[in-house]
Amino acid sequence: MAADRPRNPVVAAVLSGLVPGLGQLYCREWAKGLAYLVATTLVDASAGVSRGLLEIATTRALPASPGRMLIGTAIMAALAAASVFGAIRSARRANA
Repeated sequence: MAADRPRNPVVAAVLSGLVPGLGQLYCREWAKGLAYLVATTLVDASAGVSRGLLEIATTRALPASPGRMLIGTAIMAALAAASVFGAIRSARRANA
């Protein structure tokens, strides 16, 4: 992609909604994008969010530490929301 190519805020938002940080990478904000990716991965790994959701889906029982998973899920949701709104701002700024 050319550096002067306009960035679509909707595309940036959708990408960050799918994977936090991906919208920032689309807008060529490498440090922010990697920071969101690393933060989300660390929260998921430490709180066991994906593992807990998979356990709920397969066994229909709560995981061993549902409180930790719930807190991790809330933190991941906040990171995802910040990433989406940040990606929209980044795309608009890139187009200004």
